[in-house]
Amino acid sequence: MGRKLISTFVLLTLLFTVGCSGQKVINVQGESQNWSSRIAYEIGEHEQVGKGEMEYIGSEQLKSLSYEINYPETFSVGGSGNRRNIKEEETTFQLSVSLPDDNVDVLPDKVEDITITVMWETVAGESFEETIEFSSE
Repeated sequence: MGRKLISTFVLLTLLFTVGCSGQKVINVQGESQNWSSRIAYEIGEHEQVGKGEMEYIGSEQLKSLSYEINYPETFSVGGSGNRRNIKEEETTFQLSVSLPDDNVDVLPDKVEDITITVMWETVAGESFEETIEFSSE
């Protein structure tokens, strides 16, 4: 029974390694005066996934925000989102990240051309706008 368990474990490990061998992860990060952001682009042979978040590092209480992910003109995608009625303890926000299907091979070379424009309003009624610029980690 012990040999069978070890054989099963080795087989599953090999399958997992072979199945994930084509996966490449590109991590990018950026910061502005009041915002910090990270995005992980997972690029595989059959699937491209982007996961990201934005964190407010400013001192004023947020009321609402909107953002737009700006890719280079050669990419046919973008991303955007907004939040209203933000709770006092909320400072981290998930990003809706799109990936370019047709230009995914040049993404590593274009990371520094990706920006996020963030617009937000404080509970005091003041409006702000900043741009987060990215670089590879």
